[in-house]
Amino acid sequence: MNHHANPFIPHRWIRSRRRADVFQWFFYLFLWGATVALGVWLGYRMGSVRSGFIAGLSLVTVCLFYASVCLSWHLRKLVQQEQSESDVARVKRLLVPLCERAGLRAPRIFIMSTPAANACAAGVLHGMRYVGVTKGALKLLDDRELEAVLAHEVTHLKRRDSLFDGWWIALSGVVVWISAFSVGFGIASLMSSTRAQNDKDRSSGAGMGIFMIFAGIVFGVVSVFFIQVVLHNIMRRREYRADEGAVILTGSATPLIHALKKLESSDPMLGTQSALAMLFSVNPAPKKGWWDALFATHPKTSKRIARLQVLARELGEVNHI
Repeated sequence: MNHHANPFIPHRWIRSRRRADVFQWFFYLFLWGATVALGVWLGYRMGSVRSGFIAGLSLVTVCLFYASVCLSWHLRKLVQQEQSESDVARVKRLLVPLCERAGLRAPRIFIMSTPAANACAAGVLHGMRYVGVTKGALKLLDDRELEAVLAHEVTHLKRRDSLFDGWWIALSGVVVWISAFSVGFGIASLMSSTRAQNDKDRSSGAGMGIFMIFAGIVFGVVSVFFIQVVLHNIMRRREYRADEGAVILTGSATPLIHALKKLESSDPMLGTQSALAMLFSVNPAPKKGWWDALFATHPKTSKRIARLQVLARELGEVNHI
C-alpha cells in the first residue's frame, strides 16, 4: 500500500504513524474491555455477574453504534447542503487519488452551502463515510490547498477518529441519562416517603431520596467533566496526527500551511453544535481563554502551522513556507 506520493518522505514518519495507530487501537480495546469488566464487578457486588456483564457490554455496544452509524447522519442533518455537480466533481477529482493512496474506498461527498471556509469528515462503515466541503472553502482555496485539506480529512477517516470520538460523546450522553435517572428516582423516593405509615419509613425514604439526588448530580457533573476533558485533549492530539497524515499523503507540508492560514484568516463559523466541532478542519466556533482552551476541539492554528513548518523544513521546503 502506497501511503505517500513523495519518495523523500522519511520512513520514520510512516513508522511513527503506524505505531500511533496500533497504540490507539490497543488503548480503546483495553478501555472497552475495562468497561465490561467494571460491569461484571458491579454485577458481582449486586449479586448478578451475568446482569453486570450484559450491562457493561450493552454500554460499549450502544456507544459504538452511535459512533459508527448515527454520528455521520447527525452531521449531515445539521448542515445545510446544496447540489453542485461542478463542485462535487472538483472535490472528487482531488479526493479519489488520496483515498487510493490511503487504501480507503472513496467516501460520499456533500457540499455545505455556507460562505464559511471549512471542511469535515465523519463515518466509519463503508457507505456511511462522508466528506463535506463548504462553498467558502471551495472559493478560497486553490487545488493544491484543497487537496491538502482533503488529505487531512482522509487521514481522519483512515484512522477512524470519528469512531473513537463518537464513543466518548455517546458515553457522555449515557452518563447524563444515568444521572437524570438517579435524580428522578431520588425525587420519587422523597415523594413516596411523605405517604409512609410510620416515622421510620418516612425517614428512610427521605434519606434515600436525598442521597440519590445528591449522588446523581455529583456523578453526572464529575463524570461528564472528566470525560469532556479527556475527549478534547485526545481530539487536539488527533488534529496534529491528521496534519502529519496529510503531509504523508500529499508529499508536501506547504499546501496545508497555506490552507490553514487562509482558513484561519477567514470566518470558520458554521453555527455547528460544539459536540460536532471536532469533525471539521478548523474549529467552526473558536473561543478564547484558558477555560475554553481546556475544552477546545482543535489546537490553535498557529501551533498546527508551527509543527507543519518543522515537517516542511525536513522536506526541504524552507523557501516555500
